[in-house]
Amino acid sequence: MSTPAPVPSISVVVATLGRPQNLAELVPAVLSDEAVRHLVVVVDGPDPISVAVLMSLQLRFDRLVFTQIERSGHLRALDVGVGLSDADVVLLLDDDVVPTPGLAAGHARAHRERHGLVLVGSMPVQLPEGRGDIGSLLYAREYLSHCERLERGEFEVLDNLWQGNVSIRRSDCLSVGLATSAFTASYHTDRDLGIRLADAGLTGRFDPGLVAAHRHRRSDWAFLHDARRRGAGLAKLHHVHEARLGPFDPAVFTADLTAPLAAPVRFVGSRPMAPRVARGLLALATAPGLSRWDSGRLGLAKLARRLMLLWGATSGEGETAHSAALAKMAAASEGTDTPAPRTPVGEHHLAAR
Repeated sequence: MSTPAPVPSISVVVATLGRPQNLAELVPAVLSDEAVRHLVVVVDGPDPISVAVLMSLQLRFDRLVFTQIERSGHLRALDVGVGLSDADVVLLLDDDVVPTPGLAAGHARAHRERHGLVLVGSMPVQLPEGRGDIGSLLYAREYLSHCERLERGEFEVLDNLWQGNVSIRRSDCLSVGLATSAFTASYHTDRDLGIRLADAGLTGRFDPGLVAAHRHRRSDWAFLHDARRRGAGLAKLHHVHEARLGPFDPAVFTADLTAPLAAPVRFVGSRPMAPRVARGLLALATAPGLSRWDSGRLGLAKLARRLMLLWGATSGEGETAHSAALAKMAAASEGTDTPAPRTPVGEHHLAAR
């Protein structure tokens, strides 16, 4: 009789910026799991409050490791965190999720008999009591739909990777690289990563029993800005992976509309008036008079989002801290992937532990 393989060690890696209130809840929740070797937090840019919170938490939790880097983007920040870890498996968590007890241990056990596995847990959205923001309400419904389609086998896990509660062997992270200079958009970086992991021969699996509650919150401005980034990101995704996905067609954003409605939506969405019209529609959707008419609120919000998706696909995501950082690094590396620059603020290396 063969001896069962040992459970691999596991560390949790988180990238964060501007959400110190989340860290105060996330760190104790993660480190309540004795299976976690270290929690590595990477502060992705200037954020003195988060650094102060982490320094305070480190006095209570000796398995907490953190560093601060120049603004580099989510995946490059996670790459830095993976480099600071020394566990066999890394669990990549978003900074606005709260793991259920034993989450990391469950991820580690799944990797015991499997190499080349990308394990995706579930992140049900935990909406606030009362009337939540409309962006989070839409996100919650669409995430549930995504999970249902995934469980029905309508697409493979890595064809539409949804980050936030994902574990991968550290060696695979280092071999493939979580970030790449070829994909410069700030949205759909997880889908780009999923495609590259699949191309490297890894296999995705979804386990809805591995749960982290998602405290998703979006202001109206962020909802519309995310839609613009999402449109730009999808266009970029098709450009980078055209052999797999085919050329990008902006009609994807209006494919479910009737022709008389689709035509004006495409017309407005492809012109500079799109943001102004989208803001007006969203203002109507969030007006107090519509508070009890959910279908009307959501319909207006979805229409506003369609306009911004089209505008993003047409004009790009605009100047952001993320895009500026990536452009700077791409120019410095002349097209080669290089590690994100790090500053020593708050860094504690594992070798000293």
